[in-house]
Amino acid sequence: MKRIFFGILLSAHFASEIFAAPVAPYPHSELIKEIDWHWETYTNAALGSDLWPVTWGPDDNLYTAWGDGGGFGGSDQDGRVAMGFARIEGFPEHWRGININGGKNAEHPASFTKKGKTAGLIFVHGILYAIVNLQDGVWPDVNHVVAWSTNSAVTWTMADWRFNKGSGQFQPAIFLNFGKDYTGAPARLAGYVYLYGVKRFAPTQKVGWIYLARVPVDRLIERAAYEFFQSVDAGGSPKWTADSDQAGAVFIDPNSDGIGSVVYAPALKRYLLASFHSGPGQLGVFDAPTPWGPWTTVCYYENFGRMGAAGEGLICEFPQKWMSADGLTLWSIFSCYGGSAKTGIQAHDRFNLIKTTLQLYPLK
Repeated sequence: MKRIFFGILLSAHFASEIFAAPVAPYPHSELIKEIDWHWETYTNAALGSDLWPVTWGPDDNLYTAWGDGGGFGGSDQDGRVAMGFARIEGFPEHWRGININGGKNAEHPASFTKKGKTAGLIFVHGILYAIVNLQDGVWPDVNHVVAWSTNSAVTWTMADWRFNKGSGQFQPAIFLNFGKDYTGAPARLAGYVYLYGVKRFAPTQKVGWIYLARVPVDRLIERAAYEFFQSVDAGGSPKWTADSDQAGAVFIDPNSDGIGSVVYAPALKRYLLASFHSGPGQLGVFDAPTPWGPWTTVCYYENFGRMGAAGEGLICEFPQKWMSADGLTLWSIFSCYGGSAKTGIQAHDRFNLIKTTLQLYPLK
C-alpha cells in the first residue's frame, strides 16, 4: 500500500494562528487547559477518499469507512466506490490500512458501489453496525438506515425500516464509542448503545442543535427499542422518551451544521466531542462528564491546520484504542473536503492522522 507522509513543524506564528480561538458556544473546560497538535507527526493516506469514522473491533483492530474513493492504496477513481470499509492494523506510529469491502485491491467485493455513506460505526459484542445515509434524496433530505455486519464488514444487512427524512425528523449521525468491542462503558450507561443526531426544519438551516438516542445493546435493529434524551431531573438523572418529537437537545452550537464524533476517555472520566462548526479550519473540541453534558470547550478554532473556512470539515475523532493510559496523549483521525482544505496542511479528501496531547489544569 502506498501512503503519503508529510511532516510539518509549527512556527510560532502558525501556532498562534491555530490557538487564537474565537467565541465558543460553551465556557472553557475546567479540566483541560489546552490541546496541542503535534504537526511534525502528521501523516495522510488514501487520497481521494473522505469521512473515515472509526470503531475498535474485538480483534483489537480499528475499523473504518470511507466515501467516494478507492480507500487505502486507491484514488478518487482507482477502486472508487460510494462507500467502502477497511481495517487499520497496528498503532499510530506504525499502522497499515487494508480495504475489506470495496476499494483498491479489496479483500471482498463492495456492498455499496453507487450510493451510501456513513459517519457512524460501532462494534458491539462482535457485530459491526453502521448508520447509513441512503443518498435517496437531495442532501440533507435523505433517509437513514441501520446496517450491520456479522463478519467484520465483509457483507452487510440493512434494517427493513428507516429513520425517515423530512422536517423535524431525527436523523442519526454518529455512535458514542467506548472501548474494544463496546467494553468499558460506565455502570450507569451499561446495557445501551448511544447515538447522536440532528433535526432539520428547513433545507438551508444550520443544524446547531444535537440530540441523543439510546437503544439496548441487543436490539439495535428494532425501531421500537429506540428512545430519546428529553431532559435531566432535579437529581441530575436523564429522562428518556419514545417520542422523538419530545427530545431535548444535548449540545448546541449555532455555528454548527452537524457533529463529528464522541468518545469516552476513561482515564479522564470525560466524554470528548469533536465537531467542525463549518469549514476545514473551523474545529471545536468539547468535554463533558456525561454523554448529555454539560459541555465545556477545549478548543474552538477558525484556522485549524491553516485551512480556514472555505470547504467542509467532515469528521474529527480520537480513537480510544490509541489513547495513552493517563488519557493525555491522543491520536486524531480527521477528514475535510474542498476549498481551503487544499491549502495549509493540504488535508483535502484523504485520511489524516496526527498526535495530540492534553494539558490539564493543576488539581485544586
